[in-house]
Amino acid sequence: MRLTRRGWGALAVVALAYTFAYLSGARALNAVAAPILAALAAGAILVYRADDPTITYGPLRSGYPGQTRTLTVDIDGGGIVTLAQALPAGARATDLDATVTPPHTLERTLTFAERGIYRLDAPTVRQRDPLGLVGRRVDVAPTLEFVVYPAVYELDAGHLSKVFGDELAAERQEFDRLREYAPGDPLKNVHWKSSAKHDDFLVMEFSPAQRTETVHVVADATAGNADAMASAAATLALGALEAGLGVELTVPGHRIGSGQGEAHRENLLRVLAGVGAGTVPDDTHETAAVSIHADERGTRVRYGGHSERFDDLLGTTGQRAGEVPA
Repeated sequence: MRLTRRGWGALAVVALAYTFAYLSGARALNAVAAPILAALAAGAILVYRADDPTITYGPLRSGYPGQTRTLTVDIDGGGIVTLAQALPAGARATDLDATVTPPHTLERTLTFAERGIYRLDAPTVRQRDPLGLVGRRVDVAPTLEFVVYPAVYELDAGHLSKVFGDELAAERQEFDRLREYAPGDPLKNVHWKSSAKHDDFLVMEFSPAQRTETVHVVADATAGNADAMASAAATLALGALEAGLGVELTVPGHRIGSGQGEAHRENLLRVLAGVGAGTVPDDTHETAAVSIHADERGTRVRYGGHSERFDDLLGTTGQRAGEVPA
């Protein structure tokens, strides 16, 4: 516990009053110094007896660059609390700097800016009395992590079929029968030729022995090109998942086995949010269904014996935010 700047100013007034008292009598001391000393003593007692402040961060969902989220900070305890919190570069927003009376909730709108995994460390918290004469710094321990995924782009439908054509064809080898479309059926299973001859959509149903084909996506990048690599890998990996395929991912320092579903999708995006530049062995690239390499000349994708610029695989609508896993 220590005096604030205002407290030191008040103490200086007391010292001045003592000087005047010495020169002109005790009346000046009683009229000025005594109330200030009482206020300082009361402030010290209030701060000493006040409950320690507690700080709780609300959850912050992961997202893509350009998306916004609301950061909530719940402040509880006693006294008057000043909170200062610097926000990391991954989010565009003004830093938190507020003085409140608990209980209180601060809110700040963040706009995700740069791919990465960020940590919001414990803020600087100070507690003072209502007059601001006496205060103390309080150590709090809350932390918050949030993830900004790589930018994801829409793949051109024709190129999507070309890139994953072999896997999609293999996945359909265990055809069983045609049946009427039911809500929730993947559109990729609609048999368009047969549907054109009827008044309703018909979908292909496969035998229980059908296996899910896996696309192995391998990506690496030279220094300064990790963002481009991560964006291309995320776009192609999500495209494969949405096509109903399993996805295996290998990037510098990380390998994720084949999987599907929302949990696997989020795991892929989290790894790609934090991956840096580096290399993957050539033989891993050669055996992968999709091989990505990003350098100062651009980002190239190799699949099925073809090699193309990543930008040439994209649709016309540009970047899509995508649906963020809960």
